[in-house]
Amino acid sequence: MSSRFVDSNLFIYVMLQDPSFAERSLEILEGFEKGKETGWTSTLVLSQVFSHLKRRGKSSVIDRFYDYMESSPLGVLETTRGDIVGAQAIRKDQSLPWSLRDDLVIAAQMKRAKIDEIYSNDGDFDRIEGLKRIF
Repeated sequence: MSSRFVDSNLFIYVMLQDPSFAERSLEILEGFEKGKETGWTSTLVLSQVFSHLKRRGKSSVIDRFYDYMESSPLGVLETTRGDIVGAQAIRKDQSLPWSLRDDLVIAAQMKRAKIDEIYSNDGDFDRIEGLKRIF
């Protein structure tokens, strides 16, 4: 069974009921719940979701997201200093800008977990060699 990483935008689309992307994002997340594949995310991604919801004035949705993650089949990778070191190595090796910092840390986390596919609507992941973005 394949393992894939889940980026923050899928959670945000579902939690905010985005008219363009919520349906596809929910379909992906339900695939994990049905055991079709193994999924992972990270503490960095969770932090991004919490921060985004708060910035958008949707603090009431944060509890729902927290409850979802408590029962979700998704594994959660801890964000480590090694991930930041790994992000720097990827950035230098591929001549990428630090403006991709969070995406580079996620790429380092994926590398550590031996995952090369990510569910995301963020085209910046297409710039990072060795990753395949799916949406």
